[in-house]
Amino acid sequence: MRSMIRKSLLVLPLFLLWVARPAFPLEKITIPCEVMEVSKPFESSSGKLNGVRYMLVHHAHAEDRETLSKWLKAHSGTEVTFIVDEREYKGILFRLAHCFGRGLLIYADDIRPEKRDIIEVILSPPP
Repeated sequence: MRSMIRKSLLVLPLFLLWVARPAFPLEKITIPCEVMEVSKPFESSSGKLNGVRYMLVHHAHAEDRETLSKWLKAHSGTEVTFIVDEREYKGILFRLAHCFGRGLLIYADDIRPEKRDIIEVILSPPP
């Protein structure tokens, strides 16, 4: 009988972890995105805005359209990591409500992607 209780005590935590798994954060998703437009750095009388830039992006491959669209609807305004020329940067990705499947990426790094460049955007749910 004691042996059965010990086994149950060992199995119970594993069962609880299995049951709780949907509550754990979803894995990161990496989507290639095509650059549609890039801004020059903003210049402002407020020093906080100087150097801020934006990039308008959309999915690079048709098979990623639905994934990007759903993520943008659920997580607009979330910090993302994006990769340009094999280097990682941080930005905030917003959904553009009237531009289906397009995102507005706000960032402050001095990078200069060109129109039609493909960047990798790493999407993950907010903490």
